[in-house]
Amino acid sequence: MEILRGGMRTPGLLPRTSGGFSLIEVLISMVVLAFGILAMGGLQLASLRSNQMSANFTSAATLAKEYSEMMRSNPSISNIVTTTAGLNPYIFDSSSTSTFTVTPSATCKTGTCTAAQMATLHVADWAARVQAQLPGGRAVACRDSAPRNTDGSYKWVCDNSGSLITLKLGWTDRRDKDERGTTATFAVTAPNPQLVLVGFTGYSE
Repeated sequence: MEILRGGMRTPGLLPRTSGGFSLIEVLISMVVLAFGILAMGGLQLASLRSNQMSANFTSAATLAKEYSEMMRSNPSISNIVTTTAGLNPYIFDSSSTSTFTVTPSATCKTGTCTAAQMATLHVADWAARVQAQLPGGRAVACRDSAPRNTDGSYKWVCDNSGSLITLKLGWTDRRDKDERGTTATFAVTAPNPQLVLVGFTGYSE
Protein backbone atom coordinates (compact mmCIF):
# COMPACT_ATOMS: atom_id res chain seq x y z
CA MET A 1 0.00 0.00 0.00
CA GLU A 2 1.20 3.50 -0.77
CA ILE A 3 0.77 6.65 1.29
CA LEU A 4 0.54 10.10 -0.30
CA ARG A 5 2.96 12.68 1.16
CA GLY A 6 3.09 16.12 -0.42
CA GLY A 7 1.62 14.84 -3.65
CA MET A 8 4.12 11.97 -3.87
CA ARG A 9 3.40 8.33 -3.42
CA THR A 10 5.53 6.77 -0.73
CA PRO A 11 5.46 3.08 0.00
CA GLY A 12 4.42 2.33 3.57
CA LEU A 13 2.77 -0.17 5.85
CA LEU A 14 -0.19 0.05 8.22
CA PRO A 15 0.61 -0.12 11.98
CA ARG A 16 1.16 -3.70 13.07
CA THR A 17 -1.39 -5.01 15.54
CA SER A 18 -0.08 -6.72 18.72
CA GLY A 19 -0.50 -10.46 18.93
CA GLY A 20 -1.94 -12.49 21.89
CA PHE A 21 -0.01 -14.30 24.61
CA SER A 22 2.36 -16.88 23.31
CA LEU A 23 2.12 -20.50 24.47
CA ILE A 24 5.30 -20.13 26.54
CA GLU A 25 3.87 -17.16 28.43
CA VAL A 26 0.68 -19.07 29.16
CA LEU A 27 2.63 -22.07 30.47
CA ILE A 28 4.77 -19.86 32.72
CA SER A 29 1.65 -18.23 34.13
CA MET A 30 0.13 -21.62 34.84
CA VAL A 31 3.28 -22.78 36.64
CA VAL A 32 3.34 -19.64 38.80
CA LEU A 33 -0.35 -20.10 39.61
CA ALA A 34 0.21 -23.76 40.49
CA PHE A 35 2.99 -22.88 42.94
CA GLY A 36 0.72 -20.30 44.54
CA ILE A 37 -2.08 -22.82 44.96
CA LEU A 38 0.30 -25.37 46.47
CA ALA A 39 1.60 -22.79 48.93
CA MET A 40 -1.93 -21.87 49.99
CA GLY A 41 -2.76 -25.55 50.40
CA GLY A 42 0.27 -26.02 52.65
CA LEU A 43 -0.78 -23.07 54.80
CA GLN A 44 -4.29 -24.49 55.08
CA LEU A 45 -2.97 -27.89 56.19
CA ALA A 46 -0.68 -26.26 58.74
CA SER A 47 -3.63 -24.27 60.08
CA LEU A 48 -5.79 -27.39 60.39
CA ARG A 49 -2.97 -29.23 62.16
CA SER A 50 -2.49 -26.37 64.59
CA ASN A 51 -6.23 -26.24 65.30
CA GLN A 52 -6.26 -29.97 65.97
CA MET A 53 -3.34 -29.69 68.39
CA SER A 54 -5.02 -26.81 70.23
CA ALA A 55 -8.28 -28.76 70.49
CA ASN A 56 -6.45 -31.79 71.92
CA PHE A 57 -4.68 -29.69 74.56
CA THR A 58 -7.96 -28.02 75.49
CA SER A 59 -9.67 -31.40 75.89
CA ALA A 60 -6.74 -32.71 77.94
CA ALA A 61 -6.82 -29.70 80.27
CA THR A 62 -10.57 -30.14 80.78
CA LEU A 63 -10.14 -33.84 81.52
CA ALA A 64 -7.39 -33.06 84.04
CA LYS A 65 -9.69 -30.66 85.86
CA GLU A 66 -12.42 -33.30 85.95
CA TYR A 67 -9.97 -35.82 87.38
CA SER A 68 -9.05 -33.41 90.16
CA GLU A 69 -12.72 -32.90 91.01
CA MET A 70 -13.27 -36.67 91.13
CA MET A 71 -10.46 -37.06 93.64
CA ARG A 72 -11.75 -34.24 95.81
CA SER A 73 -15.21 -35.81 95.88
CA ASN A 74 -13.78 -39.00 97.38
CA PRO A 75 -10.93 -37.96 99.75
CA SER A 76 -11.00 -41.09 101.93
CA ILE A 77 -9.69 -43.10 98.94
CA SER A 78 -7.79 -40.55 96.86
CA ASN A 79 -5.51 -39.67 99.78
CA ILE A 80 -4.36 -43.23 100.43
CA VAL A 81 -0.59 -42.88 100.10
CA THR A 82 0.30 -46.50 99.41
CA THR A 83 1.11 -47.39 95.80
CA THR A 84 -0.07 -51.00 96.15
CA ALA A 85 -2.23 -51.78 93.12
CA GLY A 86 -5.95 -51.62 93.82
CA LEU A 87 -5.90 -49.90 97.20
CA ASN A 88 -6.20 -46.44 95.64
CA PRO A 89 -8.03 -46.73 92.28
CA TYR A 90 -7.13 -43.11 91.50
CA ILE A 91 -3.54 -44.28 91.01
CA PHE A 92 -3.65 -46.17 87.73
CA ASP A 93 -2.36 -46.62 84.18
CA SER A 94 -5.08 -46.91 81.54
CA SER A 95 -2.84 -49.21 79.50
CA SER A 96 -2.24 -51.64 82.41
CA THR A 97 -4.79 -54.27 83.39
CA SER A 98 -3.13 -54.65 86.79
CA THR A 99 -4.05 -51.11 87.87
CA PHE A 100 -7.07 -50.30 85.75
CA THR A 101 -10.44 -52.01 85.33
CA VAL A 102 -12.27 -51.15 82.12
CA THR A 103 -15.59 -52.61 83.31
CA PRO A 104 -16.04 -52.39 87.10
CA SER A 105 -17.98 -55.20 88.78
CA ALA A 106 -20.22 -52.80 90.71
CA THR A 107 -22.44 -50.27 88.95
CA CYS A 108 -23.77 -48.50 92.07
CA LYS A 109 -27.17 -48.20 90.37
CA THR A 110 -29.02 -50.96 92.21
CA GLY A 111 -27.13 -50.97 95.48
CA THR A 112 -24.87 -49.02 97.79
CA CYS A 113 -21.22 -48.78 96.77
CA THR A 114 -18.22 -48.41 98.98
CA ALA A 115 -15.88 -45.45 98.54
CA ALA A 116 -13.36 -47.71 96.78
CA GLN A 117 -16.00 -49.03 94.36
CA MET A 118 -17.08 -45.48 93.61
CA ALA A 119 -13.47 -44.55 92.87
CA THR A 120 -13.18 -47.48 90.46
CA LEU A 121 -16.30 -46.29 88.66
CA HIS A 122 -14.95 -42.73 88.55
CA VAL A 123 -11.71 -43.83 86.95
CA ALA A 124 -13.35 -46.21 84.45
CA ASP A 125 -15.76 -43.52 83.24
CA TRP A 126 -13.05 -40.87 83.08
CA ALA A 127 -10.57 -43.12 81.24
CA ALA A 128 -13.29 -43.95 78.68
CA ARG A 129 -13.68 -40.24 78.00
CA VAL A 130 -9.92 -39.90 77.60
CA GLN A 131 -10.07 -42.54 74.88
CA ALA A 132 -13.10 -40.90 73.25
CA GLN A 133 -11.81 -37.32 73.28
CA LEU A 134 -8.09 -37.79 72.65
CA PRO A 135 -6.82 -39.82 69.65
CA GLY A 136 -4.90 -42.80 70.99
CA GLY A 137 -5.33 -41.32 74.46
CA ARG A 138 -3.50 -42.74 77.46
CA ALA A 139 -3.69 -41.64 81.08
CA VAL A 140 -1.39 -42.38 84.02
CA ALA A 141 -1.92 -41.16 87.56
CA CYS A 142 0.92 -41.96 89.94
CA ARG A 143 3.35 -40.60 92.50
CA ASP A 144 6.39 -39.37 90.60
CA SER A 145 9.08 -36.98 91.80
CA ALA A 146 10.89 -36.91 88.43
CA PRO A 147 8.41 -37.02 85.51
CA ARG A 148 11.00 -36.05 82.85
CA ASN A 149 13.61 -38.03 80.95
CA THR A 150 17.22 -36.83 80.78
CA ASP A 151 16.51 -35.19 77.40
CA GLY A 152 13.71 -33.09 78.90
CA SER A 153 10.79 -35.06 77.47
CA TYR A 154 8.08 -36.45 79.74
CA LYS A 155 8.00 -40.16 80.54
CA TRP A 156 5.24 -42.60 81.37
CA VAL A 157 7.23 -44.53 84.00
CA CYS A 158 6.80 -43.31 87.59
CA ASP A 159 9.20 -43.66 90.52
CA ASN A 160 6.34 -44.06 93.08
CA SER A 161 7.78 -41.46 95.43
CA GLY A 162 6.29 -38.34 96.94
CA SER A 163 2.93 -37.64 98.56
CA LEU A 164 1.20 -35.89 95.63
CA ILE A 165 -0.31 -37.51 92.56
CA THR A 166 1.07 -36.69 89.14
CA LEU A 167 -1.35 -36.91 86.22
CA LYS A 168 0.06 -37.70 82.77
CA LEU A 169 -1.97 -37.49 79.58
CA GLY A 170 -0.76 -38.40 76.11
CA TRP A 171 -2.27 -38.75 72.66
CA THR A 172 -1.20 -39.01 69.03
CA ASP A 173 -1.25 -36.02 66.73
CA ARG A 174 0.33 -34.81 63.48
CA ARG A 175 3.46 -33.27 64.95
CA ASP A 176 6.78 -34.46 63.63
CA LYS A 177 8.45 -37.19 65.64
CA ASP A 178 11.44 -34.98 66.52
CA GLU A 179 9.14 -32.30 67.94
CA ARG A 180 7.49 -34.91 70.13
CA GLY A 181 10.81 -35.72 71.76
CA THR A 182 11.24 -39.21 70.37
CA THR A 183 12.90 -40.89 67.44
CA ALA A 184 10.39 -43.73 67.42
CA THR A 185 8.24 -44.40 64.39
CA PHE A 186 4.86 -42.68 64.54
CA ALA A 187 2.37 -45.13 66.08
CA VAL A 188 -1.27 -45.25 67.14
CA THR A 189 -0.32 -44.89 70.81
CA ALA A 190 1.32 -41.88 72.42
CA PRO A 191 5.07 -42.49 72.93
CA ASN A 192 5.32 -39.70 75.52
CA PRO A 193 2.91 -37.72 77.70
CA GLN A 194 2.09 -34.30 76.31
CA LEU A 195 0.39 -32.88 79.40
CA VAL A 196 1.81 -33.54 82.88
CA LEU A 197 0.36 -31.95 86.01
CA VAL A 198 1.91 -32.44 89.42
CA GLY A 199 0.31 -31.76 92.78
CA PHE A 200 -3.09 -33.45 92.73
CA THR A 201 -4.61 -34.15 96.13
CA GLY A 202 -7.99 -35.28 97.36
CA TYR A 203 -8.52 -32.20 99.52
CA SER A 204 -10.02 -28.84 98.61
CA GLU A 205 -7.42 -26.13 98.29
